[in-house]
Amino acid sequence: MSAPPPVLPNVEEIAAPELLGGLFNWCLYGVLIVQTYVYSYNFPGDKRPIKLLVYIVFFLETLQITLNGADLYYWFVRGFGNLDHLTSPYLGFFDVPIVGTVVSLTVQFFFMYRIFVLSKRKALWLCAIITLFSIVSAMGAIGGGTYAHVRGRFSTGRTLKIVMLTWIVGNTISDICITSAMVYYLTKQNIRDREVFYSSHALESIVRLTVETNIITTTVSIVSLLMVALFPDKNWFVCPTSILGKIYSNTLLVSLNNRISIREGSTNSRASQYPVTSFPTATTREEASTDVIIMDMQKSLQDLKINPLGEPESQRRIINLA
Repeated sequence: MSAPPPVLPNVEEIAAPELLGGLFNWCLYGVLIVQTYVYSYNFPGDKRPIKLLVYIVFFLETLQITLNGADLYYWFVRGFGNLDHLTSPYLGFFDVPIVGTVVSLTVQFFFMYRIFVLSKRKALWLCAIITLFSIVSAMGAIGGGTYAHVRGRFSTGRTLKIVMLTWIVGNTISDICITSAMVYYLTKQNIRDREVFYSSHALESIVRLTVETNIITTTVSIVSLLMVALFPDKNWFVCPTSILGKIYSNTLLVSLNNRISIREGSTNSRASQYPVTSFPTATTREEASTDVIIMDMQKSLQDLKINPLGEPESQRRIINLA
């Protein structure tokens, strides 16, 4: 009986991040499919820019997961037992740092716009800071992907470490700024409307959701940062960075779909006046749907007093923050 072939050196620490990153990536893509379906079913009347944003993000994530599947096949099937295949980025230089970064940048700009509207256009300086760090982060990610492709290996050298740190540090700072600003301006709105119970309850729900979703993106960015900083000669950073784009895209869809719970909460609290079937016609459904989109928050407070659906003014103001 012949002896088993020798085990490749350090194969576990090379293969595990790639495999785990791929598995988490596919799981989050499944969640994204459900979120996209929920959005398309419940908000067919959203304004075209918002729907275009959602479907472009979904298309990019579909492209990314397809390329990631090709990576997994290359590493673990076609190159089974070949260490050179495991250490090669193959298509990973493009699907994670470039496609994933485009998704992250798009979602960050979306939240930056929400901050701009919530602050009544007073936080232009903060939006400029977020934009700066987001763009620097994107440049670092694209530079890291390009360098890995040229070098043909995952293992980090000094140059790759610098661009990776630029990518992840910029991403982390942007997430922290977005989370802090959203909580501040939403809480400020809560204080202003605290005499209305529904307003307070809805705003607390929005604040909690904002903190929870943005903490996830910030935590994954910090974990990626620690992996690069503490283990510069390992490719352990591949696992957390592989799922950054999916986390951002799911955060976007969760933020938009959260309007369902706010609408249901409003309906339940005023069931006698506004039953669940209060959006029967296509025209009314479109008005209700577009009214809660963040792009309609560009209207002045005077415009918000116009009440075509017969809803209380405080209720309309809170729904617009969803």
